[in-house]
Amino acid sequence: MTRSVCVGGVAAFWVAALAGASIAAPTVERETIGTSPAGAPIEVITIADRGAGMTDPGDRPALAIIAGVQGHHQIGAIVSEALAGRFADEHAETLAGRTLYVIPRLNPDGLARFRSADDPAALSGRAPESRDADRDRRFDEDPPNDLNGDGVITMMRVPAPVDAYGLRATHVIDGDDPRIMREPKDDERATHAVMIEGVDDDGDGRFNEDGWGGTGGGGVDLDMHFPTHWPEHTDGAGMFPLDRPEAQAVVEWLQSRTNIAAVIVMGPHDTIVSTPKSGQYGPAGRVPKGIEKGDGAVYEMAAESFKEITGITKTEAGPDRDGSLLQWCYADLGVYAFGTPVWVRPDLVESDGSDDKGGEDETEQEAGGPTPEAIEAADRADLADRGVGQIFIDYLYMTADERAVTQAEMEAMSQAELETLMTQYSELPEDVQSRLTVIQNGGEDPGPSEEFIAAMGEGEAPEPAKEQKSRGDSPDGKWLAWIDENAPEGFVEWESYNHPQLGTGESGGFVPGVRVNPPASMRETLTQQQTAFAASVLEMLPSLEVEGPVVERVGSGVWRVSITLRNTGTLPTKSAIGVKARRLPGIVCVLDPDQEVDTGNIISGSRVVRFAKIDGRGESERAEWLVVAEAGDSMDLEVRSPLFGTARYELTMEEN
Repeated sequence: MTRSVCVGGVAAFWVAALAGASIAAPTVERETIGTSPAGAPIEVITIADRGAGMTDPGDRPALAIIAGVQGHHQIGAIVSEALAGRFADEHAETLAGRTLYVIPRLNPDGLARFRSADDPAALSGRAPESRDADRDRRFDEDPPNDLNGDGVITMMRVPAPVDAYGLRATHVIDGDDPRIMREPKDDERATHAVMIEGVDDDGDGRFNEDGWGGTGGGGVDLDMHFPTHWPEHTDGAGMFPLDRPEAQAVVEWLQSRTNIAAVIVMGPHDTIVSTPKSGQYGPAGRVPKGIEKGDGAVYEMAAESFKEITGITKTEAGPDRDGSLLQWCYADLGVYAFGTPVWVRPDLVESDGSDDKGGEDETEQEAGGPTPEAIEAADRADLADRGVGQIFIDYLYMTADERAVTQAEMEAMSQAELETLMTQYSELPEDVQSRLTVIQNGGEDPGPSEEFIAAMGEGEAPEPAKEQKSRGDSPDGKWLAWIDENAPEGFVEWESYNHPQLGTGESGGFVPGVRVNPPASMRETLTQQQTAFAASVLEMLPSLEVEGPVVERVGSGVWRVSITLRNTGTLPTKSAIGVKARRLPGIVCVLDPDQEVDTGNIISGSRVVRFAKIDGRGESERAEWLVVAEAGDSMDLEVRSPLFGTARYELTMEEN
């Protein structure tokens, strides 16, 4: 038996990689895949080993890193650019048979606008574009205004009500730290309206509703602009998905790269530390809002690596992922998609990187604290004691499938039954209504309060009324504690002024971007961490080992042809969502691809054998055929893979 492999292309890669070919110095190349409306290039940086015997970078499993989707998330663009510059020097070994792509600035216009010195800095990540958000046929006519001339757009707090503008009080000034505006406790009355700094420029009775940095208008939010669960009619989502050239460019480029197995998006979303839930779908019940159950183990592996490298154990809640690039990469592109904010509030980072939960929840369980089962039992008992009906208690702890069944049963109720149920709902405690509302909006039950859980450890139950956290426990309070010590310029002290339309008020608050972008002194450490995490993901990518093909005589003029494909990488050759989405074929083995042999001579086995995926850690698949042929006859066998390209083997029917 002899086997010859066509030299060149992917076949050469498979042979060289499996033989342990030496790694040449990786190359770093740039290409432009699109242009923003302002003329700025959207670049892809390709980092790959182009040594002798290696395939084209597009024919190897790849990781893509995308940053700069949100203009105010400057740290993502900075770190990704630095990562691309140092990766070849620090992690060349991980590029053996793999490719790294980096798009550091997907939204170059938004990034430039945020740091522009020509206008006051405002908290907006949008791609700038003239919009008529209030639909009065005027464009950008009522943006925020820098009333105190400090160069930044912060907030206003105005004693309310102000009947002339319909302003109603929603917040109170925190008694422990008067810089903090918070919602009132149960025994408090709201005193102030809080809004973005500015005036009613267009005289329509509203403030800052049409212009960059305001409550609406000012451009397109690229993280609401992709087709997956696109939030139609929402301000910032755009006229239709992919209307912006930046979004079109990245989608077309990603779809053209069939070798991409995973994507990391550096932005406001976190799907690494807080792993998305499975079992959550859109209206049709097929497109996931979280992740597929079959991909959970991979996300857990990524979370474990990320936490060990960065020490981040919790993240703050980010924006909804509907219409985001991250969700599109997962649900439509069909690849693992990991979102990281790069930097979080420092008190959320453990110095030793240890964690005990695997990242599914934003709130960690304290060591030695009550178990989830104990919390559920205590919560159920407390809810019953507070008069909450059993149907509502059970609904809180149902699975997604059970809730769907219950919802269907409710829809079948009579009008009288529904009215009774709604009356019972209206009488529920506010915290229970809030939990149910989160679930109805597609979220996960936030569960009982932290105070309730803490009191369990002390052997006593808290009062039913949910107490407001103290200044030090609130996110704003923790940010202020860090800002006071590390970045005092990150908060503008409240200052009284005479508003031309609202009368006496105050302006101040957090400087735009201070809670997203760290001090420059931290960039080096963050770059090292994200570079190490990218290397860890690259090392997890699938790796295909070909055993054979093998030709064996099994009888007079009858031969068995077989080939075994083994995935020696960690990840499967295709994600669970990739199999479901069916964007790309799996691995295909084709005997006699040019059809030079009569079909009747293949007496066992289909000419084309397909494998949807091959699991990692040494799992394999085997294709086998029985062929009628004379000794010395030859035929070809081709193996095709979106990740690994195509390899062709020439087989000769010959005695062993």
